[in-house]
Amino acid sequence: MSEYEMTKTDVLIVGAGPAGLTLACDLARRGVAFRIVERDLMPNTASKAKGIQSRSLEVLDDLGAVDYVVRTGIADLPMWFHDEHGTTVEHPSITVPAKDSFHTPYPNLLWIGQFDVEHALRERLADFGGAVEWGVEALDLTQDEGGVTVTLRAPQGERTVRARYVVGTDGGKSTIRKLIGLTLNGETHEEQRFYLGDVTVADLRRDHAHVWTSDKGMLILTPLPNTQNWQLQCLIPAGAATQTPSLDFYQQLLDERGAGVRLTGASWLSVYRVNVRMVDDYRSGRVFLAGDAAHVHSPAGGQGMNTGIQDAYNLGWKLAAVLTGTKPQLLDTYAAERIPVARKVLAISTEKYQNTADQAEGGIDVVTTALTQLADDSLTSGLGIRYRTGPASHETDRLGAGDRAPNAIGLIGPDRTVDVFDLLRGPQWNLLAFDAQMPVVTDLAMPEHLHVHRINSTKGSGIFDADGEFQRIYAARPGELILVRPDGYLATRASGDDAAALIKRLRVLVHDQQIHRPLDVRQPAAHHLS
Repeated sequence: MSEYEMTKTDVLIVGAGPAGLTLACDLARRGVAFRIVERDLMPNTASKAKGIQSRSLEVLDDLGAVDYVVRTGIADLPMWFHDEHGTTVEHPSITVPAKDSFHTPYPNLLWIGQFDVEHALRERLADFGGAVEWGVEALDLTQDEGGVTVTLRAPQGERTVRARYVVGTDGGKSTIRKLIGLTLNGETHEEQRFYLGDVTVADLRRDHAHVWTSDKGMLILTPLPNTQNWQLQCLIPAGAATQTPSLDFYQQLLDERGAGVRLTGASWLSVYRVNVRMVDDYRSGRVFLAGDAAHVHSPAGGQGMNTGIQDAYNLGWKLAAVLTGTKPQLLDTYAAERIPVARKVLAISTEKYQNTADQAEGGIDVVTTALTQLADDSLTSGLGIRYRTGPASHETDRLGAGDRAPNAIGLIGPDRTVDVFDLLRGPQWNLLAFDAQMPVVTDLAMPEHLHVHRINSTKGSGIFDADGEFQRIYAARPGELILVRPDGYLATRASGDDAAALIKRLRVLVHDQQIHRPLDVRQPAAHHLS
């Protein structure tokens, strides 16, 4: 193939679901050259996932894609429970708001179809000047020390792309995963199946989800906002034969439960089998996996889309840093940080699904209890995820390296009131300096790479912590410096005499774009600095 037929880029993203689009947005705002391709000919219109969690909303906030999702999603969806005898019981939403101690502006899961989350990310990608290439499929790849050569099949014919890195975000049946020889290890739970579909319904209140209980298994209809569709889920009893999904068959499922509901149409019908699988590594050379390409699990707790978004958010800034000079060893921390999260999600979601399935053929009280046990506010919300490789601080009650940076409100800046998330928003590293009197701190500021924020307990220069909320949440001490990674996790913190060592180290690392090693300060730092 002649040279002019081969295009070159820094990163090729294969798959334009939530993970791929998140990564594309993150790379685009950092000025990284990339292409994102999708084998489907047009955007997904199926609901698939239908809930976005708190930490994922924080990610979308940082990327500038959250407004549409917040406007569209439903934060509090009560439920009507029905049984075959005509009994109806109203119940509050089964979701659990995040505890106040997490300090997030997005404490609630939002009910929203995956297609709408993808829409928000595509729109944001367009703002950055990027776009998905539709109908483009990866056929083959080879890699060497300098990059990856990928053969693509497009509507115009086969093309070859040369990329420095490739990321497979192409779902559970990932072609990229197969091409690099990684396998999803685990098992398929053949006895754990359910019917799934997007349907339209006549004369059913859309301000509630509806659950019909039966000895044949529960059936749930959940309204999808911004559409006339409902997502139908119906557990298939263990040992029962699987029927081919159709509108008539789904109507039969409702009739068997005495629902008195008439289906008027369907845009997507499927049978879902629970797989609990993940790869042993998220990387092979210059090729990475994220989202369902790397791990699949039960839908309990709504983790699939959310885990993929957070995979991509962890990987994006590391790819960008390495492409601009940071040592490649930084990329090893992607799998090191995200694999433990996936393992925990697999274990917990499997347990939750099994508990729910075991009670799915009970009455209203039994099913209500089963469904309310699906939610928690730590792992499920994503807010409790930590990237710790050891003790992050000498004091266990203080935030340390690897902990998520929480929000704090009521900070009065020179021209407006802000919160911590306003300061952190963007692709850069951030240094929060509390009551730091050393003028050298402000000299560290590098607009594209490191922002320094002087937060003070008294009025004057810098940002005034008017209510003392920042000091309380971060347990900040006078003169302390807190370094926050581009993905909103603490890298390290130093106080007292240690601050001088941190400043000296940062001056070199920021200017050289080499913030990738543990900082030489008394407080232990995470190993994953860039």
